[in-house]
Amino acid sequence: MLAALAVIAAAPKTRAKAEPKPPLDFSGTWTLDPKMSRNVSSRMQGAVLFVRQKGDRIWISPVKPEDGARQGILAEEIVADAHPYEKALGPAGNGLVTAGWAKDGKSLWIEVKAGPPEEPGSAIQRSVWRLSEDRQVWVRESVSAPPGRSGRARLVFRRIAG
Repeated sequence: MLAALAVIAAAPKTRAKAEPKPPLDFSGTWTLDPKMSRNVSSRMQGAVLFVRQKGDRIWISPVKPEDGARQGILAEEIVADAHPYEKALGPAGNGLVTAGWAKDGKSLWIEVKAGPPEEPGSAIQRSVWRLSEDRQVWVRESVSAPPGRSGRARLVFRRIAG
């Protein structure tokens, strides 16, 4: 009897919260379409990316080319919860990243603030990611405002079957 009461008096088990389903899922393997893209950096030329997404967490990693050549693309993780977080940005050092879903659910916005220690936040890049209706085309449009100059880029990726 006491054993039964101990079980009843024990703290209730908490249920694991279901991760909210994001409005878009970028998961898949994607290849850059150079004809549709504009102002592609030399590192992104010929890029093939593998994306895994779980809820608001998106992991992006380069797919190694068949010839084994080394690419200048770094693997990264994006957290799309609209809260700023510090992130290593490769040779550029650290930056502050904020990413979230657009209210209409049709895009993901990302803002990166970086800069030298004496001027943190002096370089800003804002990006918008969208998927086509059939989920076969991923468009990443970015505007950068580093000190002294600004630039725009449009990267268009096509989903690789399989």
